[in-house]
Amino acid sequence: MDHASEYNVDGGLLSLGEFIFLEILSEMELPQDVRQFLILNKKIYKLILHPRFARIIKSIIEIRPIFIIKEAMQGSTDGNKFIHSDEFRVCTIAMNPVIREGIVKIQVMFEKTGRWRIIGIADASCSFAAGKWPSDDGNREKTVRYQGYNGDLSHVDFRT
Repeated sequence: MDHASEYNVDGGLLSLGEFIFLEILSEMELPQDVRQFLILNKKIYKLILHPRFARIIKSIIEIRPIFIIKEAMQGSTDGNKFIHSDEFRVCTIAMNPVIREGIVKIQVMFEKTGRWRIIGIADASCSFAAGKWPSDDGNREKTVRYQGYNGDLSHVDFRT
């Protein structure tokens, strides 16, 4: 099938409606793709006026993480990469900016971690001391953690 009209939609792609188009836009990852999609014709271009459009564009714009490193012994950064300095010591770091709303996509790759690797979401009030676990120092109730080794998802206590 070469044309949208061959997909049993009366009037082809343009007849799908604004909500389908907004859903398609929300799946796009690059602002350039959104721009190219919107200039297809006047009917699609009108989506710019829809209230959801601004939220979708805001969520697509790439957020550059800033690592919050308390002490040099935790590690260093190289662009978007955090390099842990001691492979046998617990290291918990946070990243800015704080996400207040919307959907955010983040990709994390762990290298040479053995079996210990945890990723999570923390309340903005959390502070992670060097050499501490993410749940230490009163942060247990303020974080949700996923342990990649055994698949545990924990919040207040383990396996909760």
